[in-house]
Amino acid sequence: MKLAAIIILSLLSLNCIAFEISPIQESFIKAGHNCCYSQAVIDQVNQPTYEHQPNIILNLPPLKEPASQLTWALFYGLQVLDVYTTERALQYTCVQEVNPLLGKSPTVNEIILLKVLLLGPALWYTNKVETITDQSLAGANYMMTAVVANNFDVWSEAKTRCSKIR
Repeated sequence: MKLAAIIILSLLSLNCIAFEISPIQESFIKAGHNCCYSQAVIDQVNQPTYEHQPNIILNLPPLKEPASQLTWALFYGLQVLDVYTTERALQYTCVQEVNPLLGKSPTVNEIILLKVLLLGPALWYTNKVETITDQSLAGANYMMTAVVANNFDVWSEAKTRCSKIR
């Protein structure tokens, strides 16, 4: 029974600690009249407050979220598909490469080398100047999707119309 009374009294005393002080009491504590107040209450009242917030204007550029891994995977996947479909289509007699930098019948190594020489520095420089975002890769991915779709179309027509070279 004594233990229960001690627990109840200790719980009641905890509630007495968490009281709010009036503005008058707060002004007395700030004036240095600390009698009868715990150190925790005094510290809480004497915390610095800032009535005037400084007006700081930062001219920061807008935050740009870097391109996601999915967008990069799509970008590189489309590059691989372009090389694959171009190589497959060029195996037929009636198909020629239309890119003037590659000639009429380039090898896979020549196609990959051209992609590395053109895309590598362009991506590196763009990433140094600004953050490459999903939106900035969207145009390239859209264009490469059209190129790959065209390559599939040319390859499929070549299968039915032409004879195979390689």
